[in-house]
Amino acid sequence: MISHRNLLVVLIIFCVCLSACSLKIPGLTKNDPEPEEPVSGVSVIALMPVQSSTSDERTLRMLRVKLGEELRFKGYPQVATDLIDSRLSTLTEGKEAGGKSTAAPGQVQELLGADGVMYCSLQEHAKSKHPFYTPVTVTLKCELRSAKAGEVVWSAQSEATSRSVDVVRSRLKMKSRGDLEEAMEKAVVKVLETLPYGPHLRG
Repeated sequence: MISHRNLLVVLIIFCVCLSACSLKIPGLTKNDPEPEEPVSGVSVIALMPVQSSTSDERTLRMLRVKLGEELRFKGYPQVATDLIDSRLSTLTEGKEAGGKSTAAPGQVQELLGADGVMYCSLQEHAKSKHPFYTPVTVTLKCELRSAKAGEVVWSAQSEATSRSVDVVRSRLKMKSRGDLEEAMEKAVVKVLETLPYGPHLRG
């Protein structure tokens, strides 16, 4: 006959085995997030001049630099902006690189060899007329197109606000420039956070 002590040991072993069988292996659970899909057919991006009807050229150049930096953080090689602008000048009929003329993806591929073309636009919203309070709000829209097919393979939009308070109008005006830069930085991060990682960061 099995003693009470041996029976207790058998029951404990049975319970331990039952608990172990009920555990799921983490790597096989269906709830694990799927790996991030890369952007189809895009490795090298040509970042076009940012378009806007409300911002000056200095602001647009600054925003383009911020976009380029964030794209590098995401792992995408890029065509140098100076090279892009010099090649685009042959298509814009004397207009500045930041003008309204925009090269089609196929033209960009022929001129620069990039397989992805990113187009972005910026909208600065009207500033508050309050004497001591100046919020700055911007809306940034970006889309990435396949240079070969011309189709949109990724797009996103974001709005960001930055604000300053000061009793001296002259100081408040100076701060508004810094607020604009801060708002643009926020918008760039928000927009590109949904862009899958590029070839330099893919596992």
